[in-house]
Amino acid sequence: MKRSLALLILLAAIPAALCAQGRAPGPLFEATQCLITEQHHWVNVQNVSDLQLAYLPDKKNFGGAKYLYVVVYTSPLRDRGNIFDVRIKGHRTYSIENNATFINTPKGITFPDPPLGGTWTQNQLTTALQQILRHHKWYSAQVSYLTKSAGRLHCEVNVEDVVAPK
Repeated sequence: MKRSLALLILLAAIPAALCAQGRAPGPLFEATQCLITEQHHWVNVQNVSDLQLAYLPDKKNFGGAKYLYVVVYTSPLRDRGNIFDVRIKGHRTYSIENNATFINTPKGITFPDPPLGGTWTQNQLTTALQQILRHHKWYSAQVSYLTKSAGRLHCEVNVEDVVAPK
């Protein structure tokens, strides 16, 4: 009887461990709104009900602006997706600075199309991805909620030659 109860508890705990880890923090949520609702549509949300997200605040700070890396996973295993370098310019103002599509394999992180900015940018994105993937912390956000009016949210693209994901 005790073994059966222990097995039942273990089986019940597995789905909970596999679920997203809570509600997306404000900056991640708002940056993601910029990625899906603005004129650039960086993330395709057609026929998608939920997005699997992760992020890493960056330690760099230029002119009072803060940065964060936003990951939008495109596979259920969270081994591929898009990463965005986003600058938080002020209250509810976000600027997409760079982006890339990535694949994480046992041999490491690869970029099918190298990000703009060359080796330096690729190294920055790889380092951020390694930290994000190592922590195994991700969030699930409903697309219907993300696409609702963002109020006074202001979204920008800092450079004209940023490549939109395919």
